[in-house]
Amino acid sequence: MLRRIALISVARHIGIPLQDLREAFADVPPARPPSRQWQSASRGRKLRLEERRRTVERLEAELTGCIGCGCRSMRACALLSPGDALGEDGAGPRRL
Repeated sequence: MLRRIALISVARHIGIPLQDLREAFADVPPARPPSRQWQSASRGRKLRLEERRRTVERLEAELTGCIGCGCRSMRACALLSPGDALGEDGAGPRRL
């Protein structure tokens, strides 16, 4: 039980939600240490953090491009018209 309390304390410190721990430890009898389940829960949390880091890095790159742009070119702005395949042909309407 002391090990579970220690793991819960560590989980709170690194931001793992209690609900995630509850699900990870649900099938572990109280008399057994949840070491394998802890590894699984912490590994899953690490994957989610890595995804958040990639998202923040992408947003940072977009913001950096936006700061330098000054909105002088609608064609060059990937934020205003993401995936604009017709914009490659120039500004203005392309389909009637």
